[in-house]
Amino acid sequence: MATSYDAVVIGAGIIGAATALSLSRGGRRVLVVDKLPASGYGSTSGSCAIVRPFYSTVEGSALAYESHFYWMEWPDFVGKGDERGIARYVNCGNLVVKCARNKYLKPILEVMREIGCPYRELDPAEVKQRLPIVTLESFDPPRRPEDAAFGTSNGEMLPGAVFFPTGGYVTDPQLAAHNLQVAAEAAGAVFRFNTAVVEIPRRAGRVDGVVLAGGEHVPAPVVVNVAGPHSFKINQMADVERGMKIKTKALRHEVAHVPSPPGFDYAVKANRFYILPHQKIKTSIESRMRDILDEREPVDVSRPR
Repeated sequence: MATSYDAVVIGAGIIGAATALSLSRGGRRVLVVDKLPASGYGSTSGSCAIVRPFYSTVEGSALAYESHFYWMEWPDFVGKGDERGIARYVNCGNLVVKCARNKYLKPILEVMREIGCPYRELDPAEVKQRLPIVTLESFDPPRRPEDAAFGTSNGEMLPGAVFFPTGGYVTDPQLAAHNLQVAAEAAGAVFRFNTAVVEIPRRAGRVDGVVLAGGEHVPAPVVVNVAGPHSFKINQMADVERGMKIKTKALRHEVAHVPSPPGFDYAVKANRFYILPHQKIKTSIESRMRDILDEREPVDVSRPR
């Protein structure tokens, strides 16, 4: 008789591994399957690993804001049982410039106020003071490098930026996924790699687990799809995509990475901002936050109760 589980999680990336940990710590029997050879091996490993609180919806932003506090206590959250080490979260904050394309961040700031997430608006002089190497000229619209007008200002100036202190980046996203896997396994979860799902059967109008390549049926009343960029294929397999108002598809996203100019140290001169284009904080870090934020205009970065 096949082993049954309370839930099958498809995908062992950062989200799938975190889902498995939460379910396992809640007392559920969880199986995680991934067609790749290791946790965090797919899109997670190629992620910029940015942690930011600002998204287009209240719900998404609230979840993202809350995640910051878990990252701040990451070693305690996942435990220290991973022989590969523990991923590190760099709480440098996020700096986002205002522009017409992001509606000068007005919708985002409305969401931030609704969820109680701290931020600080910076005028152009304050941005230049903190980051003297940047220009606040606008180069919109986007152009490809081979375009003769690439890198040419359109003559407009950007009106400033917004700094979000509860953000940053994770130094090794694949290691973070492995940290979650080890913690989930310690809580009873089972991970199976190099294992593809080929069918999601139904019984009495509900899912009945998954069928794996090779024909093995794994019964479960719940199937969680966190299969990454190609998760739409799982939705189609489960015959649920047709009823979805928002569908997904795999897209490539180009990210520019440039070295620091000679003689400029971001860690010292830029207060370690994580710069984004257009578009339980504990006492131990409060002193650094005061260095980042103007003491004359304090921002409360304590965890909401």
